[in-house]
Amino acid sequence: MCASVAKETVSRPTDQEKLITTLHTNFNYDKVVLARYLDKGISPNDLRTLCKYAHYAQVSLEKVAALREKYVWTRVRFLLGLTPERLYERELAYKAERLHRVAGLEPELTKAYLRLGFASHQVKRARYIASHCDVPLLDILNMKTRQLKWPDVAEKLGLPRDACMK
Repeated sequence: MCASVAKETVSRPTDQEKLITTLHTNFNYDKVVLARYLDKGISPNDLRTLCKYAHYAQVSLEKVAALREKYVWTRVRFLLGLTPERLYERELAYKAERLHRVAGLEPELTKAYLRLGFASHQVKRARYIASHCDVPLLDILNMKTRQLKWPDVAEKLGLPRDACMK
């Protein structure tokens, strides 16, 4: 008789830890609390949305989780008063706050660029390039196209290709 050898299943705690760390960093929620929600079976996507809505509505995670147990996300947004306009403004404020922390860019300036349709990562990259030259940030943002990548923009301005990274 052959003894069957149980295959050791490899769980991916690093994925869960990465998610928890990201949500903690982005929204400043307690890691233990976030882990409990995952342990209860909340999907990673729902946990991200839960954190986002709680932050935007300035309510507790528990309140949003309780609403989510009963309702779809559309209804949860409504009950939290997150109208499309308010959701948009809160998201702009959140992104501007994050860029202020990571890149030192003034929140009102960031909001102005975001309102022009630029993504926060584009503003961050352009900020890095602008710190190496005397070209206005908006001009740098306007240079970037789908075909012209950030290292190409830096090179076009006479900078090293990695100027968009530091």
